[in-house]
Amino acid sequence: MAASVLAFTGLGLTTPAQANAATCKTLDASVMNSAGNWGGNVHGQFCIAASSAYLDDRYTHYVQDYAADGVAARAYVTASGITNGPLATDTTATPGGTPLDLWESTNPGVTSVRLWICLGTTFPGSSGARCASDIMYG
Repeated sequence: MAASVLAFTGLGLTTPAQANAATCKTLDASVMNSAGNWGGNVHGQFCIAASSAYLDDRYTHYVQDYAADGVAARAYVTASGITNGPLATDTTATPGGTPLDLWESTNPGVTSVRLWICLGTTFPGSSGARCASDIMYG
């Protein structure tokens, strides 16, 4: 059996497990507030596989607001051109940040995932939005 596996490997063929293997990356972004200070941070471990993209539930994911300025920090995710969220909203009243809701895109062929942090009620791409992001490619 080992010889046949090596033969297939030498031919460049993949097993079903290899074909469904996910590419995973930690995404992390920080945004400045209007006063020029650190306003917040978002952190998450995302994976892209052949059939979906998802927030890896084996890790801790959070959004954290740093400034007690009355402006909350919100986390969003974009995949296949669709932005979802907020996955969580945090204010400085929550010590250590707020965990992100689990997220999964079941659209096959996702090639990138972007994690956003925005301050206030703005959405990524909105006029005047104060946002930052990190991206991964599968």
